Amino acid sequence: MTSPAQPILPLALIVDDDPTLRALSRMSLEQEDLRVEEVSSGQAAIDFAAVTMPDIIILDLQMPGMDGFVACQQLRQLPRGEFVPILIMTGLDDIDSIAQAYEVGATDFIVKPCPGLILNQRVRYMLRASEMLNALRSSESRLAQAQRIAQLGGWEWDLVKDRMHVSDAACRILGIAPALCDHSQASYLARVHEADRALVAEAMREAVADGTEFDLDHRLVQNDGTERIVHVLGETIMDDTGQAECMVGTVQDVTDMRATEAKIYFLANYDSVTHLPNRSLFLHRVAQAMTCGTGSHVIGALLVVGLDRYHRLRDMHGSRKAEQLIKDVVERLQHTLSAGVTHVQSTGAEIPVLARLSDDQFAILYTHLSAPEDSAKVAHTLMRALGTPFVIDGTSVTLSAHIGLAIPGADGADAHVLLRNAVTALQAAKTTGQNSYRYYSSAMNTSLAARISLEQDLRAAIAENQFVLHYQPQVDILSEKVIGFEALIRWQHPTRGLISPAEFIPVAEEEDLIIQMSEWVITSVVQQQRMWHKGGLAPTAVSINLSGLHFRQRHIAGHIKTLVYEQGGNPQDIELELTESVLMADTSTTIATLRELKESGFRLAIDDFGTGYSSLAYLQRFPLDTLKIDRAFVKDLKLGTVDSPIIRAIIGMGRALKLHVVAEGVETRDELAFLRLQGCAAYQGYLFSKPVPANQLQHLLRDGRSEEASMAAERFRNRLAS
Repeated sequence: MTSPAQPILPLALIVDDDPTLRALSRMSLEQEDLRVEEVSSGQAAIDFAAVTMPDIIILDLQMPGMDGFVACQQLRQLPRGEFVPILIMTGLDDIDSIAQAYEVGATDFIVKPCPGLILNQRVRYMLRASEMLNALRSSESRLAQAQRIAQLGGWEWDLVKDRMHVSDAACRILGIAPALCDHSQASYLARVHEADRALVAEAMREAVADGTEFDLDHRLVQNDGTERIVHVLGETIMDDTGQAECMVGTVQDVTDMRATEAKIYFLANYDSVTHLPNRSLFLHRVAQAMTCGTGSHVIGALLVVGLDRYHRLRDMHGSRKAEQLIKDVVERLQHTLSAGVTHVQSTGAEIPVLARLSDDQFAILYTHLSAPEDSAKVAHTLMRALGTPFVIDGTSVTLSAHIGLAIPGADGADAHVLLRNAVTALQAAKTTGQNSYRYYSSAMNTSLAARISLEQDLRAAIAENQFVLHYQPQVDILSEKVIGFEALIRWQHPTRGLISPAEFIPVAEEEDLIIQMSEWVITSVVQQQRMWHKGGLAPTAVSINLSGLHFRQRHIAGHIKTLVYEQGGNPQDIELELTESVLMADTSTTIATLRELKESGFRLAIDDFGTGYSSLAYLQRFPLDTLKIDRAFVKDLKLGTVDSPIIRAIIGMGRALKLHVVAEGVETRDELAFLRLQGCAAYQGYLFSKPVPANQLQHLLRDGRSEEASMAAERFRNRLAS
């Protein structure tokens, strides 16, 4: 066990040229638990103290060479020598010698020869006093340091003499040297910012008159013109008669503190990108308006604006451009709201409150509408404004928006309820197509609940791998042999069974879940192709649909290639299908991405051709392999009774461009016969097979024909022969 450290005894230095007196003094002091050292001259004392400063020095005045007066004076000039107690021992008892000793820095004196008891008592007293002074100096130093850190100073105002004593720390805060400080109330008020001066003077006057205290923030103007914010506390001190005698207080520089508080408040209440109120502050202002108002004629409408495809645009163009786009959107909204106030609001109405709720949602509080139906005019105006293309770094970006509206009183008497119902109306508007708005109705809650439930189930389906793939054969139109398959995702819900893609794909696209689903399809297809190959079946091409959101991801070509290679697949066995609208969204980027995919070995197809706005010029520039005719142009064809110039034109154009033309949705023999006559290369549809699980395709992969297709081909040849 370690023994406790022994305390260090105080060190006393005896300076005397008389060895007998040094020995007597030493014997006496050592009885007081002191460490004692001795030297015989003033110079030796200085040399010793320069290395080790004693806790007390007993110094003789009359010594050869350097006397005690000079030695004392030089000891005081040493580092840490200013405060060491020095006891002068002298045989001189004249007043002049005593006065001179004090002048050169002696702490006390004693006449020698001195009895040991008196010497010990005097030394003990001086050490105790020195210890107390050191503790006081240390405390004052810590206090001064704390005040410097806190930028806190003290002041005292003598009300009788109208004089102020200002601490050095307070002078630093005031921005003036202590020696130059004019210690008066007037000089202090002269440094107060002109706009705050009357307030400060009145606070001081009231505190003096009432005998109370004051507490306020105000601005100070320093000599160089810079402004600082100070927090001032003052308390009135009364004399024995109850009259105000003086005022004491503190002044603290809180400039940085208030700046930090303002920053914290801003971050808590405002959007950092747009500097608009955030959801929290917006709700507070709605609540204030509803409290001040007396009904819906005071608060006109609450609108929630949702930007379509914002997250996709951010993924396409990057965060920097997306941030600039949001700033431009805000600028346009603010301009539209400012310009539109006089058209739909009553006289004296304030500009509507605009807030940013989330990345792609904004909220608007309209007050004092001229008529309730004017909120619809507002919605139309906002959608038109946002529909005009934005230009970001030379790139044209087109946005569309949906708007949900809720009317105070009718749709909620509480700010939170009102906003929630406006968001519900926004979700309902999203189901009705681009650039639309909806007013809230209670019936929306049911449909929204179902929508939210579906979204939650969809997220669980991704996490729990509830999806399955069905494959629809693609058939050579002349030989009736299977030449490939289209992979179609299906959702095997644990309680609802098989859910149609038409129900869950739109939700997946809205919630940006489609990318995860698309990547699952790609990896699953490659794994299935490997299983077929291991089973001895020939390599079979499979078509996979790519969503626009997935296709617009940065570096998508390299990412898809990596996915395929990681599963041990071959890009040449995969055809990627994209719709016309996806291909035409950004043609320069589209062409670059298609070329990269093509160079990696993938086949490329344009899906649902004829439903979009692609031109022959762009089709020639796209490195495509396959053109797929949309089902809408195939249905209801009957050989000999119905002609289809559109299909004939599409097939002719495809053949001219040397594209493999595939017709979708073929269900009747007449449709097949017409397509054959026009030179269509392949087809898919229920006539041959509906989409089926992979385990039902073994026979098709072996012989490439179905019995129904063979019979249909035979009947077709017989009709032509007759």
